[in-house]
Amino acid sequence: MNLGATSWQDAGTYIDNLRLLSGHVSFCELLVYTWNDEIQDLLEREWDAMTALLSLSVHLPADSTENAVAALRFFQDREVLRFTVHPIDDTAALRTLLTLGVRLVGDRLCLENLENDVFETVYPQVEDIPFSVTLDYGHLLLTRTSPDLFADLYGERVGEVHFHGCDASRCHILPDEATLTGFIEFMDRRFTGRSADMPVCVETFEWPVTRSILDAFARAPAAAAPVEADSLL
Repeated sequence: MNLGATSWQDAGTYIDNLRLLSGHVSFCELLVYTWNDEIQDLLEREWDAMTALLSLSVHLPADSTENAVAALRFFQDREVLRFTVHPIDDTAALRTLLTLGVRLVGDRLCLENLENDVFETVYPQVEDIPFSVTLDYGHLLLTRTSPDLFADLYGERVGEVHFHGCDASRCHILPDEATLTGFIEFMDRRFTGRSADMPVCVETFEWPVTRSILDAFARAPAAAAPVEADSLL
């Protein structure tokens, strides 16, 4: 797997987190949950230093479609692996966002399943737009949705995968061994021929937790480590 992690691991700016992750992952998912001049200025200042360290994926702002579009316009001509966007109940606004997003960045734009059924509800109204899908494995476990069923329905469009553990009430936590093993088997089973290159983002937000998951992937024979295992010791 092409392993990455989020930019929220430690206090500091984006580049501080990338320096922490460098040597442990092959890409970082920049969490850009809103958009304003301050965030744009920060990204412009740190961009060259970030791209010198790791490849980048972007989680687009989730607070408004206007901010998501503004961020897409900023990133459209930059080297970005994938862009993840949240679905919303306003189908007309979502269609506008997805249509414009695909025009700007093509099928690198990925619609994500959430901790609810919004994705499944709105998908039939937008599926004609050629976006990709971010499969969030932890969200599927939380909503008790079969990952295999999700892959049956949307697998051909999956362009990025998010992984984290969950319990009965929350996700983005340390997974247990069964969850980790089940995920590795799922990736090998459902993305044969694609799993080695598929961006898989470990979506946890505390470095000790994230590091533990990355170490577990490095030890797993079926998981392709993004860097030499010695660098994780």
